[in-house]
Amino acid sequence: MNILVYSFNDKIGDGLQKITFLQKLKDIYPNSLIYYTTSQTTTLKDKLNPLVKDIIHNFIEHNKIESSIFSLFKKSDKFPKIKFDLIIDLQKVVLRTLSLKKIPHHKFFSATANFLFSDFKNNKNLEFKNIYIEKFYFNILSIIKNELINKIPNINVPINNTIPEIISDKSRNIAIAPGAGNPIRQWKFDNYLQIAKKLRDQNYNIYFFLGPNEKPFLDICLNNKFICPEWENGEIISKDISFTMNLAKKMSCLLCNDGGTAWMFEFAGVKTLKLFGVTNEKKFSRPGFSQAIQIKDFGYKELNDFPISKYEEILNKFLAN
Repeated sequence: MNILVYSFNDKIGDGLQKITFLQKLKDIYPNSLIYYTTSQTTTLKDKLNPLVKDIIHNFIEHNKIESSIFSLFKKSDKFPKIKFDLIIDLQKVVLRTLSLKKIPHHKFFSATANFLFSDFKNNKNLEFKNIYIEKFYFNILSIIKNELINKIPNINVPINNTIPEIISDKSRNIAIAPGAGNPIRQWKFDNYLQIAKKLRDQNYNIYFFLGPNEKPFLDICLNNKFICPEWENGEIISKDISFTMNLAKKMSCLLCNDGGTAWMFEFAGVKTLKLFGVTNEKKFSRPGFSQAIQIKDFGYKELNDFPISKYEEILNKFLAN
């Protein structure tokens, strides 16, 4: 059985949100060949590949499926010359869906335009709007399988044995991830630095998790005597996703923005206190593993207007629990 799964673009967080879906899809169709395609790129092909290397048969990036009327008249040479048994559309932009449906197939799933273009219909009246994104994906599987899947499983994370021995007592370990994929989703780094100092004064062990884009903060953290466990001698120790996720398991919680590192922790089973400004906290907070702070609920429009004093008040309650 040949299955094609389409997503527009996957950064770290986007890719992580799809891991359980892909793992479950392979469980449902164990003998299938799963092709994964994107209009742009996918981190499932590189950074997240250890989590799906035994699931995805082939990656097809830059597939020429776009949200343009002209794309409807373009023929893509990116796809193998086969008739897919099943195509699963993970997005809901009409023009992309129409372009995708031109690919030869037997069955086509899409929630676009209230299932107008889909061979599968929402007969179970499942939610597909304004819900947690992983639940969205599992509702897709429930319809395709014609069986309600209520429980979303955890990601199977490979063990990584290169974790440094600098990590101390987990119960007092607090991680901070000041970055995000887009700067408009980042609270000021200096705010997190002030929070870190106050928590250290309360005898917590503070670890800063910095991605490649946060390298300018590395020396500031080190000069303030904070540990950045992903870095050594100015270089990232490992780009293997299992390295960071195994590090995450040694933390009691994470303070963060809505970014990829937050998802690594949540999928590693570690709770996060996640700050939201421009994104939807209902869609991008993993139930049971994330407490969201939506600044709009407190009357703020800009993320960097959110005061440290209010953050501390929420943080103290979070830590108490």
